[in-house]
This record gives sequence, C-alpha cells and structure tokens, in this order.
Amino acid sequence: MTDKTYWIYPLRYVLSSFAALLVFVAFPATTLATTTWTVQDNGTMQSIHGIAGTGDTLVGVGNTGNRMRSIDAGATWTLLANSGSVWWHDVDVASNGDFLAVGESGAYAYSQDGGATWVSASLGVSNTFYDIDRASSATGYIVGAGGTAIYYANGSWHSGAPNVTETLYAVQDNGDGTAWLVGGAGRLLKASNSGISWTNYGRIGSDHLWGVYFESASTGWIVGENGTFKKTTDGGVGWVDVDVTGLGVQHLYDIKALGDRLVVAGDKIVLVSQDGGDTWTARDFVNENITFYSAYVRDAQDLWVAGTDYDVYSSVYNYEVVEDVVEAVEEVDPGLGESAEAEPGNLVKLACVGETDVNDPCRAVYYYATDGKRHAFPNEKVFFTWFENFDSVVEVSGDFLSDLSLGGNVTYHPGTRMVKFQSVPTVYAVEALGVLRAIASEEVAEALYGSDWNQQIDDIADGFWGNYDFGEMIDSADDYNKDAAEDSVDILDDNF
Repeated sequence: MTDKTYWIYPLRYVLSSFAALLVFVAFPATTLATTTWTVQDNGTMQSIHGIAGTGDTLVGVGNTGNRMRSIDAGATWTLLANSGSVWWHDVDVASNGDFLAVGESGAYAYSQDGGATWVSASLGVSNTFYDIDRASSATGYIVGAGGTAIYYANGSWHSGAPNVTETLYAVQDNGDGTAWLVGGAGRLLKASNSGISWTNYGRIGSDHLWGVYFESASTGWIVGENGTFKKTTDGGVGWVDVDVTGLGVQHLYDIKALGDRLVVAGDKIVLVSQDGGDTWTARDFVNENITFYSAYVRDAQDLWVAGTDYDVYSSVYNYEVVEDVVEAVEEVDPGLGESAEAEPGNLVKLACVGETDVNDPCRAVYYYATDGKRHAFPNEKVFFTWFENFDSVVEVSGDFLSDLSLGGNVTYHPGTRMVKFQSVPTVYAVEALGVLRAIASEEVAEALYGSDWNQQIDDIADGFWGNYDFGEMIDSADDYNKDAAEDSVDILDDNF
C-alpha cells in the first residue's frame, strides 16, 4: 500500500499574530509532507537497466540497444535511435553533464547534448560492462565480467588489475581516487591511488552483490541476491544485516543516495530512507509485477526507480515528497461574536484576553453539537472534511464553555477520504458514525476512488484508534458507495 509520511499538527485557528488555534498543539504554519509514487513510463522500450539524470533531463538504457530520454522530469519519454543489438547495463552523468553508457561486450557510448544523440567508442575491452560511476572530472570507474575494472585518470580510461575472477556488478567512485566495488559470490574490493592499488576484502557472504554505497570511509551499505542488505560502520571489515519490515528474499539490484536520502531498487520492492539510513520503509510492487534494476536520486523531493514489467515493458516510477504549507488564515475581526453565547451547530472558542501563548486554552476550537457537548478535532484534515473555513467561529465565555461537557472526537466525514492507521497497512473507507471498513485490495480501491486512489489516503495517529468502530470488509466495489456514504450525513451532528 501507499507509503505516506506526514508531519501533522493538531488543528488551530490562526490569528493576526500568525499564531494558530485549534486542538492542543500550535503551529506557526502547518507543513504537511506527503510522499507519492507516480507511474511515469510503461512500455517506451522493453526493459531499463540503468537510469540517470541532470536537472529535468533523464535517460534510461536497457535491452537490445534501446535508450530513452525525458526532458520534463519523467512526465513524457522519447525512444532514441537504436544502437544495434547491444544490451546497455548502466548510464551515468559526468561532472560536465555528459551522459555515459556501458553495456554488453565492452560497449561504451557518450552523449554531449543531454542524451539526445550518442557517440560510440572503444575502451579496448571485450568483456561485458555492468556499471559506471564518475564522481568527479578527474576520476571514474567501470566494472564488468571476469573481474574487469577500468579507471579514469589523466583524461583517459585505463585497465585496472583487481586480481579477481568474479564478475564485478557495481562500483562507487568516491571522487578522491578511491572506489568501492562489489561482485559475484559476495566479493568486496576497494580501489585506491586512482585505481592503481587494490584491497580485497574477501567475500561478504555467498550471495551475489549488485549494489554498493558508502556515505563515508567508515559507513556503507551493500545490496544483492536473496534480500542481501548489509551495513558496515568500520570501513568494510564487519557487516550487519539491515532489517526492514517487508523485506524478505527479494533480489536487490541497486542503491543510490543523495545526502540523507537513500533508495534501494529491487525485485517488486523499493526501500527508501529519509534519515541517512537509520530507518527504512518498504514499498512492494508485487501486484504491479515491476522489477526495478536502477535508481536515481535528484534532490530532497524527487527520486526515480526504473526497470521492467514482466521483462516486456519498461517502467519508471517517480517518488516525490510534496511539502504543503497551510498559510495563515485571514485576520479575524476581534469583534466577531465576542463573548456571545452560542447555539448547537456552532464552532466555539474562548475569548483570549491580552497577549496569550499559542498553547493557551483560549486557542482551542470545538464543535458545539446538538447533544449538548463540545467535540474536538484531532487535526486539520478531519476539520476540513466538514468545514471550508473558520468564518463561523463564535467566542464564548469561560462559564459557558465549562458547562459543555467534552464529547468524543470528531471523525472523518464519510465518503470523503480513505484512511489508515500509522502502524497498520490496512486501508479503510469511512461510513457514518465513525465506522471504518477495510478495503480488500488495490483493485477495489481503484474501482471506488479512481486511478489516483493512492493519493486519497490520510494517516490517522494510532492514539485515535478508539475514536472509530469497524465494519465488514469491502470485498468488491459493489459493497460500498462512497457518494452514498458522503450523502448519508448532512451535518456533523448526524455523525455522533
């Protein structure tokens, strides 16, 4: 299911000082960070084995000589001229903006116009290349079959001598004359002295290693066959398994990073960390049947993973973090309903006297219901399923408010949004009286809410579990009518 991350601050009513007012905790301006997965390609070519980019320009390379290009951050793609039957395995962007591709039987090509046109060149090697990385204008590495390692120094490529026979599948050029290399049967190597010297760390297990990333000389990760995912904090001497919920024995093919943002691409799974690898979340693509071979991280907002659907259709997904800042609401007329007594159906709050802290009880807004009680809103997302703005808030006296006993929290308006609890993957539709019904599958969710269903899910903090009751599972689209659910309550009082 959709992976979502929120910074949720309980709802408050904003005054001219930009202090907010509703439900217990203040925010000067609410920031919601929502993550979304978006399909950007499905079938421009057969299979993508490498993806890289600069700015809004992305290039994917893959089977049977195919290369594809986007100049609008993946929104649309163009299949480039075919370069024969060679299979491309990786693409990278040099520091000068040139795109570089490597592949089968020593194939090497470069583009100096943002991937639009390509020139093939020979590096004097016939072994298949699997990975290329150029971290600076003065350095670079290419690795491949039979222990092939080529390094870039003094303006040209040279053959290295790592003295191993296993295929080398991935390399990270550190830009300082050193590089990390991984390969078949758990092989780990480090190059130094710009590719002249080599250190063999032996085998990190027996599974093939297909990806490597070091954030420093001491801390790094490797990924590979059968769910291999390990971390070192002592420069590659010792390794521990990285435990991620949802990760089993799926093959992991690539790991890329930028700052604290890391992504691992694998067989029907993608792992993402936003905190430098301290914690990870998994998103499975089992239902989509997408195997991702490569990843590219552009910045703190966007990353891409690329691969294939059934090894027939190329596939690119964009993972985006969108930060929505809820700006301060217009100034409230200090005389609005000042000290007026309210009626059921009003939004109510205390009148604030003088300068008050944003956490002062006078800031909290409640719904005064026909049951004679005042009901709190857990957060702004719940509030805005019922009300468009704060224009009707009425200020009341302390005596009046204290006479209203505190009722249950307001729950989501039926039919407006799907919801899930933060620690539970189940997605629910909402019915009247705070009844949640689990949705059986993504297919059912799409039938009910459309193709963008995964962007219509709100997280509920686990502490509000008790606000809701639970009904029968929705096994098909015929089991639930969201329009009827939305129309089942006319006003908030109907939901208590």
